[in-house]
Amino acid sequence: MSGFADIDSVIAKWVRAADTTLYTEWADVPARFFHIPGDPPFECFQISVQVPKGGPTSVTARAIDTNDDTDEQMDKTWRGPIGDLDGMLGAAVALVEKWKERERLRLDPASPR
Repeated sequence: MSGFADIDSVIAKWVRAADTTLYTEWADVPARFFHIPGDPPFECFQISVQVPKGGPTSVTARAIDTNDDTDEQMDKTWRGPIGDLDGMLGAAVALVEKWKERERLRLDPASPR
């Protein structure tokens, strides 16, 4: 068992709310992550959930591509018990939405902002 069975329903709720797709493996290893689009044409954010054996659950929100090259500045992780997962995912989605509304440091000609 991958350790995700007990929390998949909580993750699925946030995937539906973001109207996106849940990915369940990476490099043939069980994983849980989803993407939230930002400014067209290329901007993308990722939220991932880790469930280490015997340790706290963690949720990471990060930019994986931005139109103003600020990817490295947007990366935050929350850690806590599985019972806090819903709140951690809510905080991660809210932070991504805030990042999407940021003032751009350098405008990309293809970006609408």
